[in-house]
Amino acid sequence: MFGRTRRQRGYATSANVTSANSPIAAANGATMHKLNCAKHFDPALFMGESWSAAEVDERADHFPEIDVNAIVLVNCLKKEDELPIGEHCVKLLKQMPYLRLGGRAFLALWEHQTAIPENWKKPLTFVFFDGLILRHRNGNRYSLYLSWHDGRWHWYSAWLGNTRLANSPSAVLAA
Repeated sequence: MFGRTRRQRGYATSANVTSANSPIAAANGATMHKLNCAKHFDPALFMGESWSAAEVDERADHFPEIDVNAIVLVNCLKKEDELPIGEHCVKLLKQMPYLRLGGRAFLALWEHQTAIPENWKKPLTFVFFDGLILRHRNGNRYSLYLSWHDGRWHWYSAWLGNTRLANSPSAVLAA
């Protein structure tokens, strides 16, 4: 697993994150929490020269702003299945009517951590952003994820050859 080992040049760090846009009342009375996702995510800049984008769900790039409350956490684990690996989860997500959130949403949430839903703070929960598949110079593919522990948010990357547990959902939007 790689993550948080390099300083994120040009990006906000956990020490200098800002709060997201204020809540907006929707027409139906529900509160919307708009998140600006227009900023491009550059793996080499954020993580280091060894990283690049291998695959992107480009549909997510068409949303410069999303409602945080519209994010759904989808699990690829079925009761009768053995623990699936990350590659299997990505394959299943591609067959579902979801927009896989990737680098832009990940970066927006990382830089505006107060916008991250409270229910993502459950112990040992790892929220994946499978809309951006990374490639390390070693040739392996990875996904970014966020995890809450020690009283703050952490980001990591997970090799897609690792298994995914029930507490490892993917962040998606209904298509």
